[in-house]
Amino acid sequence: MVENIFQRLERECDDFDKGVLRDAVGLVESNGIDPEKILAILLPLRPGCEAVLAAVLQPVYFQDLVNDDEIREKFGEVVLQMLKSGKKLRNLDYSQNDRNSQLEVLRKMFVVMAKDLRVILIGLAYRLLDLEELELKVNAGTVENVEEERQMFAKETLDLYVPIANRLGVYRLKTQLEDLAFKHSNPGEYRNIVGQLNRIRGKFKVSISKIKTSLEKFFAARGVEAEVYGRIKGIYSIHKKLQRKNLDSVNDLYDIFAMRVILPTRFDDEGGHQMDHLYGVLGMLHSEWRPISKRFKDYLAVPKPNGYRSLHTVLLGLSPKDLDKPIEVQIRDAKMHRDAEYGMSSHWLYKQDEDVEKHADWLKGLTQARDDEGELELFKDRIFVLTPRGEVKDLPRGACPIDFAYTVHTDVGNRCVMAKVDGRVVSLDHELRNGEVVEIITKKEARPKLQWLSMVKTNFARSKIKAFFSTLNRENNIREGRRLLNNQLARLGKPPLDQNYSILRDYLGRRLTKSEREGLVEEIGKGGKMVADVIRKVYPYEELAYEQSKSTEPDFAEANSASGEDIEQQVLVGGESDLPVKIAACCNPKLGVPIVGYVTRGNSITIHRSKCTLLDSLNLERIVFADWKHGAKDKGRSRYVIPIKLTVASRVGLIRDVTSIISSLGVYISDVMIHKLKEGIHEDYFLLEFDDLDQFDLLLDRLESVRGVLKVSREEKFRSNVN
Repeated sequence: MVENIFQRLERECDDFDKGVLRDAVGLVESNGIDPEKILAILLPLRPGCEAVLAAVLQPVYFQDLVNDDEIREKFGEVVLQMLKSGKKLRNLDYSQNDRNSQLEVLRKMFVVMAKDLRVILIGLAYRLLDLEELELKVNAGTVENVEEERQMFAKETLDLYVPIANRLGVYRLKTQLEDLAFKHSNPGEYRNIVGQLNRIRGKFKVSISKIKTSLEKFFAARGVEAEVYGRIKGIYSIHKKLQRKNLDSVNDLYDIFAMRVILPTRFDDEGGHQMDHLYGVLGMLHSEWRPISKRFKDYLAVPKPNGYRSLHTVLLGLSPKDLDKPIEVQIRDAKMHRDAEYGMSSHWLYKQDEDVEKHADWLKGLTQARDDEGELELFKDRIFVLTPRGEVKDLPRGACPIDFAYTVHTDVGNRCVMAKVDGRVVSLDHELRNGEVVEIITKKEARPKLQWLSMVKTNFARSKIKAFFSTLNRENNIREGRRLLNNQLARLGKPPLDQNYSILRDYLGRRLTKSEREGLVEEIGKGGKMVADVIRKVYPYEELAYEQSKSTEPDFAEANSASGEDIEQQVLVGGESDLPVKIAACCNPKLGVPIVGYVTRGNSITIHRSKCTLLDSLNLERIVFADWKHGAKDKGRSRYVIPIKLTVASRVGLIRDVTSIISSLGVYISDVMIHKLKEGIHEDYFLLEFDDLDQFDLLLDRLESVRGVLKVSREEKFRSNVN
């Protein structure tokens, strides 16, 4: 068997390495695994050498008998990635996902699996092998809970794997999968149809032989080179047709078999695929035998979504007199026939094929799924990740582990303390990607943090976080708000709140009563307002910079004397110019002052000062970033210089971790000083330059999460004389 595999791969693969395959076969055989069965299923699909290696190695990789480094060293990175993707596919748990509609699960599976077509082919091949082995176990009586396991496995195959095989156009494998799954799910009806077919199969074989001879003579007399043969429908396909037509007997169906006419593939002088001779043969058949017009299907002009191309017609008078039934004839060329048999997998082998680019685009289109109405839906703004148990979770692009945690259960979200993605620990603001396996670590005493509101992307997670804080009683909310305000004030090097909340007395141009101030603190405590937003209105962060870099500001004086229309032309929204903007009359921002945009319901953008008091009453989700064309990115723009102090428990790599976070946010480190307080405890001073002070809170949040950092705060003055 192995030698036959070598010979076949040598014919089909230019880069075939017999020694590498021998190593793979030897590795699995040394662990008591026979690769012959899976290769017998997979090789007719022509998946290529790397896929053959991945298929052979899959059992030992899934059982952790070989590690990633060994696979990478001996068989290459591509094979390793196919094995990793295959493991995720294998771990998809149908029973977990069956709560969703079949279509939803299929959509998610497509997106998760569609990174490499060959992974799907291997998964389909192993599913067929699993069905065959289940049948052997059932026959041998070695399966516990036989009926329950058979039903679940068969339903999973028919609901998930068969539609995927159909979408890929791998009809040979699709028919095998659905027939064997049908045998497990409905053994009584399976035996009934098989029995009926056995009784009439002989008559059909004779009829097929007579029709084949008749067509061959017909084409030979007209000088047409054609290969003719017949095929009988699959058992499950016959079952579905009987159900659809509300019939009981196979004899009542006239299209149990169809004739196929395979013509040579032709190309024009420019390499274009020619199809005129296919229509020519169709015309010949229609001139000799009467067609049923309603049964004609032109899959050349409009191919099926999986790329299937052929002409289908149903003819009267072609069948022998003893059969006297309409006969379906399918007309295609050799290339179309290869595609129909092997589906999209054939294009991995025939790399020179003119349609490779088109099929690569089609593969990307696996993120599209057809519903019963035939409409396509795109998932460019969605990702699909997996729980460790194989359940698929649908999230918006940019979602983080906190979003994921709340989709699992509200308690999981509320008690989340750590996340692992594909087995490695990540930060809670890590951006999740398609196909990742996410595990949430919880602690009983843990609780949500208000910072999470700025991290999550889903409205569901945001509402659950707010709901948690709103359920706390007023006293707790005020206590929590006071704590958050004092923490933020300490960060900024400002004195804590007094009993009268005096720093909030003048807020947004109003003089608040003590009751109103306490209400504002309560809102912060229950999550209704972000503490950083409130503090920035009391202590604008621009005032926190004790000096600015010495570069000169752009001269806006002349520009500010221009008309309003000219000023509007100087605005950038999201880095884009020439958008429909207008200057807000309430604050009348001038060139050079910090600004933001507000998207109105008419889809125009009103430009406000970033400190405009009106913004607090507007919908924050409609506020967008805006700047002047000669703004923050110009060389002339000043940078904000702020000193910060970190109290740390010293460890190896701490400074590296801290400076890495600072640099990742584009913040420039102007100076660093370290002061030793006592054994193992240091004060680290950093003089930082910011282009955009919106980064300030994010930076402090991330620094506080570094292991060993005990406290982070702004300093009034940089300590240049420390040792």
